[in-house]
Amino acid sequence: MFTKERIITILEVLLVASVIIYAVAYGTDSLYATVYAAMSTFVLGVIAILVTVFNRKFFLSIYNFLLVVFVFAHVMFFWNL
Repeated sequence: MFTKERIITILEVLLVASVIIYAVAYGTDSLYATVYAAMSTFVLGVIAILVTVFNRKFFLSIYNFLLVVFVFAHVMFFWNL
């Protein structure tokens, strides 16, 4: 149905969109939207990491990993202040 490159592109767009939604929701102090965006970033990030590693796109998998780590480092450090 879709080629491998098309699936990776769709996953990357969804992952970056969820990070942007997370940033906007956090900036507007919307708790539920922030939590849902963080959860979707985690799920999409894990799927994107697995797909990119499986397709041997290692730099892209490192980028995906850093996006997920950034969001959850932000959750762990700044939500506790």
